[in-house]
Amino acid sequence: MPYLSWMEGSQPRRHAVVEDPCVLGSDPSACAVAGPAKEAVSPVHAAISRVGGGWLVKDLESAQGTILNGLPVNPPLGHPLLDGDELVLGTWRLSFTAGFPGLDGTTFVERVGDLFDELRVYPERTFLLELQQLYGATERLLEEVDSEALERTILEECLRLMAGDRGCFVRRQEPDSWHPIHQIGLAGEGSGPSRAVLDYVTQEQTAILSNHPETDPRFEGGATPEVNRRPLLCAPLADGSDLAGAIYLEREAEGRPFSRLDLATLQAFVRRGSLVLRQARLGRALHQADQQRGQALATERLESFRQMAGTLKHEINNPLAVISMQVEMLQRKYPEEARLAKIGEMADRIKILLQGLQQMRETPTEGYADGSSILKLG
Repeated sequence: MPYLSWMEGSQPRRHAVVEDPCVLGSDPSACAVAGPAKEAVSPVHAAISRVGGGWLVKDLESAQGTILNGLPVNPPLGHPLLDGDELVLGTWRLSFTAGFPGLDGTTFVERVGDLFDELRVYPERTFLLELQQLYGATERLLEEVDSEALERTILEECLRLMAGDRGCFVRRQEPDSWHPIHQIGLAGEGSGPSRAVLDYVTQEQTAILSNHPETDPRFEGGATPEVNRRPLLCAPLADGSDLAGAIYLEREAEGRPFSRLDLATLQAFVRRGSLVLRQARLGRALHQADQQRGQALATERLESFRQMAGTLKHEINNPLAVISMQVEMLQRKYPEEARLAKIGEMADRIKILLQGLQQMRETPTEGYADGSSILKLG
């Protein structure tokens, strides 16, 4: 995310360019970035727009024109903006940076390149051990199928890869709140990442390194507890297009500071962890959906059996009552006839089976060797 920076007296001011276009001028009601006290600035003076993968500044036919690095910007065409460019609108001087201004590449770092791009900086080293460790950590992630256990595994592997002293897996909850899920080595009041760190990672969608958080310009205005004066790494875990959480790691203040290579390794591993975590959550959601679908089918099946039982009871009870009455009359006339008693028992059994069908709470079946099955009533 690019930034515009300027001074108001002795105070630095910064604006994250999230608008497209981002209009600059003296009229606060019409401009995203306004300098009403600046002289010779038109109400709507210039605009910064995204073009492809870059940004372009255009003069909006202002009275004094727009100056880029000492040269006037052609009003109809505009001019591409590069990291570190200076814009002059009247007496207003602004600097354009591709990322947060003031990052020095060692103490405060973000948006490192691909891990292998960072490794190329050290042609004399093979990094075989580090790559083996990264491969092993990724393999251990793939062994986990439960998303809750996977979150802790991601944290444990990050601490191992980064040689961190402590850390936590923090889950994002709406609206814009954070909840620590797993903590290793962090305990007590005020432990864990400050809200300023997490908010910055959320806003910028980037992994960050800060070896001196108490003087880090990215966290100005945020509460930075004493515990966060230690060197830290923080990386977001994305779940598809949404931010699911963040990994936060610390080292002791007197220990070895984190490096760009540490940040690149963490960034590479967390991206893989995000993918594995997303797959695990999708798998769990599919499993739950299958269970719910099975329960719905079982409920529907049971209701069908109950309706069938009601129909059978209604249709069979009348002829069954006639049969039972005739059997009873014949038994009084021929009490020694055993076959009549057996017929009466069978009629009573039919009544019991019909009652059982209506009172069923599940639909158990009994299978046979030929692959067929029947409803088990008792």
